[in-house]
Amino acid sequence: MLNAWPQTRNILEKTLNPGLYQVWIKPLDAEAREGHLKLYAPNPFVASWVRDRLSESIAEAATQVMGTRPLIEVAVRPKTVASSPSPEKTPAKTDSSSAKSGSQLKDTSPQLLGLPNLTPSSLNSCNWQFCFDDFVVGPCNEMAYVASQSMCRPGMDFDQLFLNSSPGLGKTHLLHAIGRQIARSSNRSNVRVAYLTAEQFATQLILSLKSRQVDRFKAQFREKLDVLLLEDIHFLQGKTHTQDELLETLKALQARGCKVVLSSSFLPRELKDVDDHLASRLCSGFLATIEQPCLDTRRSILDAKARLHQVQIPRDVTNLLAENLKFDIRQLESCLQSLVLKARLLGRGITMDLAESVLKNYTTQDLSAIGFQKIVSHVCSYFDMSLEVLSSKSRKREIVQARNTAFFLTRKYTDMPLQQIGTHFNRRHSTVLKGITNVEREIRLQTPLGRQLDTVVQKIKTS
Repeated sequence: MLNAWPQTRNILEKTLNPGLYQVWIKPLDAEAREGHLKLYAPNPFVASWVRDRLSESIAEAATQVMGTRPLIEVAVRPKTVASSPSPEKTPAKTDSSSAKSGSQLKDTSPQLLGLPNLTPSSLNSCNWQFCFDDFVVGPCNEMAYVASQSMCRPGMDFDQLFLNSSPGLGKTHLLHAIGRQIARSSNRSNVRVAYLTAEQFATQLILSLKSRQVDRFKAQFREKLDVLLLEDIHFLQGKTHTQDELLETLKALQARGCKVVLSSSFLPRELKDVDDHLASRLCSGFLATIEQPCLDTRRSILDAKARLHQVQIPRDVTNLLAENLKFDIRQLESCLQSLVLKARLLGRGITMDLAESVLKNYTTQDLSAIGFQKIVSHVCSYFDMSLEVLSSKSRKREIVQARNTAFFLTRKYTDMPLQQIGTHFNRRHSTVLKGITNVEREIRLQTPLGRQLDTVVQKIKTS
């Protein structure tokens, strides 16, 4: 069990968002026993965040290493222990107190919460998962692709890029490709970069305030960066103080000639509760939107991924997948990967029958053709509630989840603008946007709620 945590952490590094891993997983120590993995965080805030949002992901990774699913416990690292503690060396009193939740820990002296490690590092040491060479270009994404490449070259007319698309269409791929390309082409040995989500930016700011290290935070992002890659900018809606900090950061970076790439599922004009000066700054660079891929682009994506898996896919199978999986590139790639894996496990060739059996597990229905009313009907049926309840003023947890799911599906699979969606549910534009953002965030982080919502969405789409 000595190597259980290093091996688990290695799996998490490959499967989690790089920023998520760097901020929340890397600072952890751990001890593993049979059926049990105890994690030690540097402070109560990190312990609480990991416990609430990453326990499931950690448990799944640890299962691959330990053979059985372990019980995950997250505690605050005892002050007397500098590295991973061992039961023999940790006093019983300390061990008992560390097992308590971070919110229950008390100390007679003030405690400073240290910032998680997000010091900008050399691009060459970052774990960039994607590059421009494996990005399939089509009419839907050509402008975003060209603009992203331009960000890697000196002498361009713009040093800020805003990428917009629905989830799963390539924004993250292009951000990684920009980072990798700058690392290759730079003549500096230590190009400094920060790649993170807007939520992580906000969390870093909160931690710096709690630990009274705001000056360090500002120095990290305003003075020690050459490139800022910031995803899911819509998360900052309504967060006035964080918006102010980001605005000043963007001003400082622009004054130093640094490059900034932002991404969001929403256009800047669609964002609500955003400071006018920040909204103007978001629009000051080049804006590129990625549309849903056309049939030919989907075929090209499948061909490229087949080469990556070193398999040959029959043309009729490629057509079957490309014609049925229209909205999400991640889903298209996942379906192909499942098909290849199933064929190898069964020792069979890839055939139409095998492809059809795999395709049943994925969304094949064109929800845009069904329309808003059918989407709402499916949501009401799944959550077992009437339209009147769904549109009511109730803020009960299950009703809010159902309503947000309807917002998410309507936004993704119809052309209905946010304001019109809100009108149908007696809600404001900003409420609709916040609901969609919450669903996207929970699904992306794969929290317990996110997994549940993802399952709901998939079942509704395949019903």
